Amino acid sequence: MKNMSYWGTPVALLALALSAVGDIRAIATVFSNTSSANLILEAELNQSQQKRTFHLAQGLVGQCRAASRSIFVYRERSSASPTRALESNEQVVLAEEDGRGGWIAISSPIRGFVEARDLKRCSEEPEEVVIRPRPPRSEEVVTRPRPPGSNLCRQVTYQGLEGVVVRERPDIYSRPLSTVFFEERVTLNNPPQSRVDSEGREWVRLTSPVVGWMSNGFPATGDLNLSACF
Repeated sequence: MKNMSYWGTPVALLALALSAVGDIRAIATVFSNTSSANLILEAELNQSQQKRTFHLAQGLVGQCRAASRSIFVYRERSSASPTRALESNEQVVLAEEDGRGGWIAISSPIRGFVEARDLKRCSEEPEEVVIRPRPPRSEEVVTRPRPPGSNLCRQVTYQGLEGVVVRERPDIYSRPLSTVFFEERVTLNNPPQSRVDSEGREWVRLTSPVVGWMSNGFPATGDLNLSACF
């Protein structure tokens, strides 16, 4: 009984020591695994955030925006150099990731700069393009006397979907009044009135569909927006 008691105590102490070492290793393993998992999670979160930031930054170039009102396109980031007027809801294409000083670059319909505050998102649904069918031509040819003033009739020959703007004055920056489209008929003022601006653009005064001035294009190059009615 004494021998067993003598050897029993060291054995118990040894077992206790080994058990403690095992617990320490287990705790160390748990802490090590937890630290590794935290580092991996943090790296994944940082990578995800960087990707999200990158995608947000890369998403502006090429996006469509529309003018929230009648505005101008400028040559520089300044209101001192207008180059073209934009009608309300006319669409543009962004050409840079972010603006500076309240201005942002566009690549269409022309290259230049507009004030970012004057832009809104384009409609998600494409605008419906209405094609006006030509009236059927009668096979019967009837000759009628031409009423007085019929030589004042003109027909729009410009085929662009945006049409031609009728303005308050013979100036591309003047207030827009209406828009006329391909094959639509207009009536010239009686007697006809016309103006040629500094760029060689001819303006003609209309009495219908609204009273105002419409660009007839550039006569010097033969690029006209109107032709005689038939």
